[in-house]
Amino acid sequence: MCGILINKALQNYGKIKDIHKHFSLLEPENVEICMETLFLKQYLLMERIEIKEKLIETIQVWKKKGYKIGFVPTMGVLHQGHMELVRRSMLENDKTVCSIFVNPLQFNKKEDLDNYPNTLGNDLQLLKSAGCDVVFTPEADAFYDGVELNKYNFGILGEVMEAQFRPGHFEGVAAVVKELFLVVTPDNAYFGEKDFQQLAIIKRLVNLEKLPIQVVACETVRAKSGLALSSRNVRLTDEGRLKASDVYDALSFCANNTSIFDSQTLVEMAVAKLAQRCEVEYFEIVDEDSFERIENWEESEHPRAFVVVHIEGVRLIDNMSLNP
Repeated sequence: MCGILINKALQNYGKIKDIHKHFSLLEPENVEICMETLFLKQYLLMERIEIKEKLIETIQVWKKKGYKIGFVPTMGVLHQGHMELVRRSMLENDKTVCSIFVNPLQFNKKEDLDNYPNTLGNDLQLLKSAGCDVVFTPEADAFYDGVELNKYNFGILGEVMEAQFRPGHFEGVAAVVKELFLVVTPDNAYFGEKDFQQLAIIKRLVNLEKLPIQVVACETVRAKSGLALSSRNVRLTDEGRLKASDVYDALSFCANNTSIFDSQTLVEMAVAKLAQRCEVEYFEIVDEDSFERIENWEESEHPRAFVVVHIEGVRLIDNMSLNP
């Protein structure tokens, strides 16, 4: 049986080359070994754990063996953006844990929670095929049992953009991420830059709690049209996806014209373009470190544009660095 699995893996060996860009982080002599290990690993058993205490026991065994642990928290409905996080974690750590947990504290409206899609079967298959070691799928009641929910002062991060339009959202994010971090105790945790403000919140949380965790930011994965991959995209029609490509076009326009227009003019032009086919919730250009709105380019070394639009009732979020 083992021979059959190995032969099957080797037959498909070339497919792994599509993620060769990740191997630039490794010494040349380790690349071939890592490629073989990563591809063969998908044919080993992935363990699904639903109870926190069981996961903690598993992590303790790994820690005693000196394993470095990577962690990818998700809310399911996995796509290739999530899988890039998993693949990077696998390359940079000995063990990878992925959580699938629809956190009720992150939802402003109960109907949004009730209507959140469940694709667990497909998600588990994707993670197994990728070679993830453990997937953690807790129930909400058991997960939060005995957990004390803290309130944090995130400063301006907790006041602008997503915090302003989704009150309470980041408090829910902080609650679930902190508890997940305490359970998994990873060395590295991987998050996409698509939710850039949330990424900044999590980095701030790690600093406030003095957690020995490296938060790794990963580039946004996009479709050919430029649309940022998101679990929400499945709700868009073909026409909706076409309209959604305007978001990337507007962000790219801003990135390519900072030497011609001031920030406020770019915001107005971007909103005017988007408003032709989308409902614009906000479009802001801020400093990506302080999150202060930029009036003059001289005020920031790292300007970034942030946008939220609604298309066919779907809320889409994106951002882009405006550095040359």
